Amino acid sequence: MLIRFSFKNFKSFKNENVLDMEATSIKEHEYNIVKKENINLLKVAAIYGANASGKTNVLQAFDYMKNRILISDDSKKNSHIDEDNVYTFMINNEPISLEVEILAKNNKIYKYGFDILKDNITSEWLYIKKINKFYEIFERTKNTIELKDKMNKLLHLANVDENTLFLNLYSKINKENEDFSNVYNWFLTTSYLDLGNPRFENIINNRVSLKILSDQKYKHELLRFIKTFDASIEGIKTTPNTIEEVQNNNRMIKVELIHKGEENDIKALPLELESNGTRKMFHLFDFLMNALKNGMVLFIDELDAKLHPLLTRYIINLFHNSETNIGNGQLIYSTHDTVNLNKDTFRRDEIWFTEKNKDGISDLYSLSDYILPNDDENKTTKKVRNDATYNKDYLTGRYGAIPILEEFEVKLEK
Repeated sequence: MLIRFSFKNFKSFKNENVLDMEATSIKEHEYNIVKKENINLLKVAAIYGANASGKTNVLQAFDYMKNRILISDDSKKNSHIDEDNVYTFMINNEPISLEVEILAKNNKIYKYGFDILKDNITSEWLYIKKINKFYEIFERTKNTIELKDKMNKLLHLANVDENTLFLNLYSKINKENEDFSNVYNWFLTTSYLDLGNPRFENIINNRVSLKILSDQKYKHELLRFIKTFDASIEGIKTTPNTIEEVQNNNRMIKVELIHKGEENDIKALPLELESNGTRKMFHLFDFLMNALKNGMVLFIDELDAKLHPLLTRYIINLFHNSETNIGNGQLIYSTHDTVNLNKDTFRRDEIWFTEKNKDGISDLYSLSDYILPNDDENKTTKKVRNDATYNKDYLTGRYGAIPILEEFEVKLEK
C-alpha cells in the first residue's frame, strides 16, 4: 500500500508536494481505513481542481517514477516517457525529485526515491523502517553506490550507469534480495490509467479479450459486473471464440455484448458501438478487480469522465467496503465530480485539491489540512468541519482550486 508520495519540480509542481495516504486522527468513516499494526491507511484519495491546475500532473509524476524504475535504459527509447515535457522549471537547473513510502506485502515499510536531472540520476536512496526509525539499505550519489549487505557490511560500488536506477539494476542482478524485490515488485503491480489514450484502450481490449477466452470464471465475473449497471446485457461474445483460432487470426479479437430487446429478441452489439460509459466500465473491470483482490494501488485520471455520478460512487464504494476490497487495494484518482463531494462519501483527509497560482506553480493540499479564510474581526483560523457542505462550499470558492472566470464579450464585425 502507498503511505505517501512526495514529488518536486515535476511539470507544474515546482515545490515539494506530498500526497499522504496515512489517515489523520479525525473520527469519521472508520470503514474507509485499513488498520495495520502501527499505521492506518486510506483506501481512496480523490483529487479536485480547476482545469490545468495540476490534477493530472500528480498522477503522471507517479507514473513517470514507475516507468523510470521498470524500464531499463535499453528499452526506454520505446517507452512513452516524455523527457522533454516533465522539466517545466528546468530554468532553475533543479532536478526532479520523487519519493514514495510504502507498506510492502510482508508488512515491511520502505522509503525509496531518486533525483534526476536531464536524464541523469544525481541521487537515489532506499531505507527500511524498523520500529520508528528508517535505516539505510543503499544511498547513491551520481554513479557511486553505498550498499549495506545482509551482514550490515558497507559495500562501495562505482561506475553505475548514470541513466539507470540502481533499484532496477540490482533487482535483476540479485533476485534473492528481499528488500529490493519487495520495492521493485510493488511498483510492478501499481497501475496508472489514462483511458483517454486510444492506444491504451486498444491494449486493454486485447488484454481483457484474451482473459475472456481463457477463463470462464473471469468472463462470468465481468458479465455480472456489467449487468450491475445495464440489466439488458445477457452475455459476452468473442470472435474467434478459442485461443487457437486467435493465434491463427493475427491475435485479432472482436468483442460483442449480447442484449435482450423487445419481445426477448437477442441482439449482439459490437463493443465499439456501446456507450462511452459502458466501454469505460468494461475496460476498468480488470484493473478494479486486480486492485480489490490483490491489494494493488490504482491511479486513474478523470475517473468520472463519461460515467454517471452513481456509477462513480459505485466504484468508490467498492474500495471503501471491506467485503469487496478484500485485498486492501487503494484508488487514487482525479475528478470534477462534485455530486459525490460530500461527507457521506468521504472523510476529509480523502479529499484533495490542486491549485495553480499566477506564476503557474501548482500546489496540492487536503481538505483536512485546509485553513478557512478569516470570517470574523478576530481573524481566528479554523479548519473545515465534518458537517460542512463540501460540494457547495467548493463550488463557491471557499476551498480554492476552482477556475477564475472572467466576462467574455462576443463582438460582431461591422
